Amino acid sequence: MKYVKIAKVSDFETNRFRVFSILAKKVGIFRGEDGELFATELVCKHQNWDLSTGRIDDNLCTCPRHGWQYDLRTGECLNHDSAPLRRYGLKCEGDDLYITLRPLGSGQ
Repeated sequence: MKYVKIAKVSDFETNRFRVFSILAKKVGIFRGEDGELFATELVCKHQNWDLSTGRIDDNLCTCPRHGWQYDLRTGECLNHDSAPLRRYGLKCEGDDLYITLRPLGSGQ
């Protein structure tokens, strides 16, 4: 799987998350309370709404359009029977942070 440099690990010392566009898809990189970094798509499965415009508390994201809620760490939709948000691979090399161009399991 191909990784590309996207940010610095140190960018997340004071920021809980940052939003990026990868191949025209909104992706958030988050720092969990345990310090682990993870990346998740930020498009609601209901009507493709940009989840970065919604409320994000800890690992919970609420879509501002119709209130669908997602666990950002797992991608699971918590209040509807829905496909999960897709996860992206991350790796650190020193202070450099790399991300996969496509979601994990996309058969790249």
